[in-house]
Amino acid sequence: MSIQLCFHSAVWRRMCTPYAWLWLTFLFALAGSGQAQTARPTVVYDLVPQAPNSHLITVTLRYAPPEPVRHLDVALPAWRPGRYQIQNYARNIRDFRATDQTGRPLPWEKTDKSTWRVQCGASREVRISYACYANTLDAGSTLWNDEELYWNGTNLLMYVVGKKDLPARLSLTLPAGWRCACPLRKVAEPFVYEAPDYDTLADAPGIASPTLDIVRFEHAGTAYFMAFQGPVSLPLTELAESIRRIVAVTVEMFGGKAPFADYWFLYHVIPGGRFHGVEHLNSTSITVPASVFAERIQRFYSITAHEFFHAWNVKRIRPQVLGPFDYSQEVYTRNLWVAEGVTSYYDDLLCRRAGVLSVEDYLRALGTTIATQQRTPGRLVTPVTAASFDAWLTPDDTNVRVDFYTKGALVALLLDLDIRRRTDGAKSLDDAMRWLYTTYAERGRGYPENGMQLAVEAVAGTSYTDFFARYVDGTDELPYGEYLAAVGLELVETLSPTQPKASLGIELSGDEKQTVIANVFPGEAGFQAGLDRGDILVALDGEQATLTTVPQLLKQRQPGETVRVLVFRRGKLREFAVTLQKETRLDFQVRPVSAPTPTQTRLYRAWLGLASASG
Repeated sequence: MSIQLCFHSAVWRRMCTPYAWLWLTFLFALAGSGQAQTARPTVVYDLVPQAPNSHLITVTLRYAPPEPVRHLDVALPAWRPGRYQIQNYARNIRDFRATDQTGRPLPWEKTDKSTWRVQCGASREVRISYACYANTLDAGSTLWNDEELYWNGTNLLMYVVGKKDLPARLSLTLPAGWRCACPLRKVAEPFVYEAPDYDTLADAPGIASPTLDIVRFEHAGTAYFMAFQGPVSLPLTELAESIRRIVAVTVEMFGGKAPFADYWFLYHVIPGGRFHGVEHLNSTSITVPASVFAERIQRFYSITAHEFFHAWNVKRIRPQVLGPFDYSQEVYTRNLWVAEGVTSYYDDLLCRRAGVLSVEDYLRALGTTIATQQRTPGRLVTPVTAASFDAWLTPDDTNVRVDFYTKGALVALLLDLDIRRRTDGAKSLDDAMRWLYTTYAERGRGYPENGMQLAVEAVAGTSYTDFFARYVDGTDELPYGEYLAAVGLELVETLSPTQPKASLGIELSGDEKQTVIANVFPGEAGFQAGLDRGDILVALDGEQATLTTVPQLLKQRQPGETVRVLVFRRGKLREFAVTLQKETRLDFQVRPVSAPTPTQTRLYRAWLGLASASG
């Protein structure tokens, strides 16, 4: 709306008063506000797939600058949120072209690996087209073939540098009879969507296919869609009911109302595939093996719960640097253990509270997580905050690596149980997550690097400086038993009767034809004797050593015995005397104590949701 300033007599009389400057300020403010309400330009994207076996998608981007510009930069992200590694998606871009509104070619050049600079001249509109080679299927990729179009905006859609805040429109050209699942707002038929800015556009994956199956359910006023590409051997309504229960306990944890009008679960079911998930603002993209529904249904529920929890933790409850995004370079935070590890803690726990995971299965999974952590040599070398900060790097030495998913989940477990113990069940880690949500996320800002400690101390009412110094910023062993006792649980180390009691202190890989020492654990038997990573294992005490025979040979021996180990190293046969050690890579069982106190029982039931869900 525009406002004209007309100095009629009545207005002039008012302006002649001592308050004339107020009238002028008011009128010019109105004029300015009307000018500010002028519609901002929309960046328009058109996606047109080429021949399916070319795996090429033509993307056309149109942008009309509100005022003349000498040049325009467009760029493709070098990484995507949720995957903290430089991916260099520009490697798949070809056939870049730029024209004005009449089709006249505009000069352009690349200024770096992911940025193109177009000389605009007097153009009123810049039209850019390029082709993207898309032939990878995982939860964060883009794929085009004769069965489907699947896209993630970060590796397909360029952005206008400096203008990521502009609204965007996305149009798809698809074969007749295809369906589409996309979390963006649909504004026209058949497949036209809008986003308020580039970050939202890039954060909205989609699947289009003639065989897409979609099931819908509602909870607390929000619509949820589950889209499946690939074979599903269970009724969709059965899966939807279980996911609805997970949704319900998660939404309830954060106050009972979801921060989105709809949410999309996008699944690829792949024969022989793997588990992989990527979180988004109001959706998730997940790949699972086709066997999951017959053999590992709990993994299906767990990965779904994990990605859905991310809609709060990391998409809204986020470190300060994770939004708005700088897609051109690494973004560093020491809090990926919170973003991913705390989420990993809650995935199985929410499944337990929703009643889709039994108590026995939950405690068994917890024992497996502890065993994974305790078999990681890097736990004694690298703090989980350092592992978070260096997520962009993968050390060649596996003995310094720490998985911030695994250790973060266990730190979250200890924090949760300790808050419950200190507050006699009045507070928990749930309250700390809600504190972060209301203190930072609902105000549109990220939390500082010490945000989780601030949250825990706020709800527990006491200092956690020592805890964070030792177990988060330090490498002290996690005292599981001490914290599990708060809810009447104990940790028991177990060694399978079929597992050798003696160990070489090494890790093997390869096959029966060639068995290789994949790792030598620092300070253990093989390391002390001089064995090295990469050695080709030949024999133990003169008997052939392979992946199959080594366990059998070790069963015949006891810790403290010395064996002769033959290996090939750089083409030369070498012999080493190894004094066998006691097997240290044990299994762990989390189980209830025989006689829990009433307080332990009360905290235990509240922690696992047994008061409100079937046990």
